[in-house]
Amino acid sequence: MEGQSGRRIPAVGRDTLHLTLFLLFQVLSPLPERLPVREIAPGVYVVLGDTGRGSEGRPNAGFIVTGDGVVVIDALASPAQGEQLVRAVRSITRESIRWLVLTHHHPDHHFGAVALRRAGARVIAHPDVSTGVDEQSREAAESAWMLVVGKQQMAGFAYADVPDRAVVTADTLRLGGKTIVISHPWRGPGGAHTAADLIVWLPGERVLFAGDLLIEDGVTMVVDGSAKGLVAALDTVAALAPRIAVPGHGAIPAEPQVLIGRTRDYMLRLRAAMRGAIERHRSLNRALDSLPPADEGRPVSLRSRERRNANRVYLEVEKEIMGLEPR
Repeated sequence: MEGQSGRRIPAVGRDTLHLTLFLLFQVLSPLPERLPVREIAPGVYVVLGDTGRGSEGRPNAGFIVTGDGVVVIDALASPAQGEQLVRAVRSITRESIRWLVLTHHHPDHHFGAVALRRAGARVIAHPDVSTGVDEQSREAAESAWMLVVGKQQMAGFAYADVPDRAVVTADTLRLGGKTIVISHPWRGPGGAHTAADLIVWLPGERVLFAGDLLIEDGVTMVVDGSAKGLVAALDTVAALAPRIAVPGHGAIPAEPQVLIGRTRDYMLRLRAAMRGAIERHRSLNRALDSLPPADEGRPVSLRSRERRNANRVYLEVEKEIMGLEPR
């Protein structure tokens, strides 16, 4: 596989670096000079990523102007992008940037965190920072990601995702006139999108920042998590009845419950299909034969996500049937 520079991405550790280190690979789109910003509720802003590209597009980020400082949600994919995010905040307000909330530890959402720290933010995140690194070192992850976004984008990089304020269940910020609830929506084994997902909920405005629990096309990756956990997390999200739900990637849905339901139904159908294949004694390869092939060189295209999810869910359900599911 090749990065934006056209160079092939080398193998690191067993096989290649885990899929989650390559969420965008060479499909990252060029950054605009100014990131687009949209106010979705009083004092609540989305920094819009790409639309129509699913997980291949640049992710969404956001920020909340509270009257007593700014809370930023996710940091984008590099120090250069993090600096652009700081400028986007500064285009709206001069309030100090007090907090950065990381919805999870995939590099496209947090490798810009060092720029927010340098701007004064402290980090709120789940303490499990290993997501996406697995058996490889954080140095290897950094080197691999540099081939994705380029040396210029990564200039000045340092890891900045270890939380100053860790959230493993739920926490609440009350700043100015805003109440901001940060929670880990699924606390069972296996994770949801990852083991370290956080959502950001503004109950007064009924605005939700869902991170990658939601993707615009309804096909959330569970390679670093579990289908069972994702369904449970989506039930938590649905119960909030958000008026606006910002997905990790893609367009903000006109009807949040439609996207939540679509994602949940997809995962339930996939679990049922893989369970049926196992009960009919079909091997993993035979079960995957019912799906279109993955797109070569595009590990998070729609077809690739569907196939990788099926692989993960087959193994998950097989462990359940065998009584090997972790408790």
